[in-house]
Amino acid sequence: MDRIKGGTMKVFLLAMLICFNAYAADEWDKSDPAGSESPSDLDSLITTNNEVIDRLLKNYQEGCKISYASASTLTVATGEVICSNSTGALRKMRSNTSAVTVTWGMIDTGAEASSTTYYLYAVADADATTFTVEISLSSSAPTGATYYARLGSFYNNSDSDISNDDTIVNDNDQYALQLGDWLSRSTGTSYQATTDGFVVMGISVGSSLTAYTDSSSTPTTVMFTISCPVNTNLSGTLPVKKGDYWKIVAAAGSADYLMWIPNE
Repeated sequence: MDRIKGGTMKVFLLAMLICFNAYAADEWDKSDPAGSESPSDLDSLITTNNEVIDRLLKNYQEGCKISYASASTLTVATGEVICSNSTGALRKMRSNTSAVTVTWGMIDTGAEASSTTYYLYAVADADATTFTVEISLSSSAPTGATYYARLGSFYNNSDSDISNDDTIVNDNDQYALQLGDWLSRSTGTSYQATTDGFVVMGISVGSSLTAYTDSSSTPTTVMFTISCPVNTNLSGTLPVKKGDYWKIVAAAGSADYLMWIPNE
């Protein structure tokens, strides 16, 4: 019995002296792999750090904002994005230094349909440093693409026109509305919007204001007119996109207030 106990104790002590490397799951260690590491440990060390990097970058997108251009086109702004295959095992990094004009010629399959929500994807199938853009009915993957990243969605209305309103959605939430300081402006003067933003105006009885905005330095496109013929106050709001000009003209009376609110 003592011999058995002694043998068991020797096995226990031997087990205590054997050391195994243990690695925390998916935790970054900037000191690894080090030159002093055993070659047999390199696979585990590199894989662990790769998994952490992948967790950080798999949904990476900077820029690439979708915006309205016309009833039949959109614009995807410059930016960088990571496009993955369907399993996420392979990822391609792409960067565009020029904006992309999106047309219906970029639809992945089929033809344009009215009263329909479509999705926009960055696609990295070409052997290039840049990405292309595809329109798709699918909210999960464009037909025929291997490496892709969804950028957002838009609505094609009943007239088969792309809606210029809040139905244009950017998946990247960095485009949440962040309003800057209200800035006082004057009627009868043309202003250029250096950011997307809003013109807010108010009038009282006897006044009438007409709102203009377009890409001309002297805008002529009438968006609306507000008039106040009775004893009350009225207000109006004019959205203006970056780069366009706007002007508020008092056809009668004057503005009680006229403010520019930039989206910062």
